[in-house]
Order: sequence, then C-alpha cells, then structure tokens
Amino acid sequence: MPDTDSMQADQPLNDQSLSAYQSRPPRKRTLLSGKLVYRDRPFLPDGSFTIDCSIRDISEGGAKIVLDKRQLLPPEFFLIVVKYCTAHWARVVWLKYPARGLQFSKTYKLDAGLPDELKFIRELWGNLYVRPGTTNW
Repeated sequence: MPDTDSMQADQPLNDQSLSAYQSRPPRKRTLLSGKLVYRDRPFLPDGSFTIDCSIRDISEGGAKIVLDKRQLLPPEFFLIVVKYCTAHWARVVWLKYPARGLQFSKTYKLDAGLPDELKFIRELWGNLYVRPGTTNW
C-alpha cells in the first residue's frame, strides 16, 4: 500500500482510478420511443434487425431502455431516439430485466450529414418520425 504521506497533492491520478471515481452525467427522466438497430450476421445488411424500446432516462453518455420481451442483444448496436433526431452507437453495460443500461460511444445527428455507410439509419428514422400535423397513414 502506498505511503499517503509521501504522495503529493498535485500528483495526477492514472486514467483507471480517475474513471472509477467520476460520476456519470446527470440523466433526464423521459418516456421516449426508440429503436435498436443491428445486424445478426456479418453477411446481412446493416439495419436487418430492429427492436422497439422505451427510453426511461437519457444523458450525453447513456440511457436506460426497457424492452417488451426478453431478447438477447448483440454487443453493440444503434439506438435511434426518434424525437431527438439522433442515433447513438451503444453497448449494454448493465441488465436488470426488463431494463438495460446503455453507454454511448458515438452520437449522430440524423438531420445532418452522415457517412454513406450510415444513411440507412436516417431512412429508418424517417419512417418512424411523424411530423407535426401529419399522420403515418
């Protein structure tokens, strides 16, 4: 065990110990609709599988989602937040049925320019989003 008297107060913490003590960004409680998007096999196109979910809280760094059914999810996938016009590259960091905690590693604005390989996400979002004053039928 290090001698605390010999440690200097301005000594930087290493990355691992710093992340262990950082609190997560504050999450906003919500009741939003979302869609999880992934592919099940390498030879299938992206967006081959979609699952509806409810988003119960959300922040810059992650979200709590609830699925209607017990379902296995891949290690990483996109979470489309319909109302906010965003897609998050996410991974599951905790599970307490029926909820799952997600951590975001990248966020994309769907009304901005997207790389060609991600344009399918905008199309999925466009099919989900109901513009004010219009209907889906």
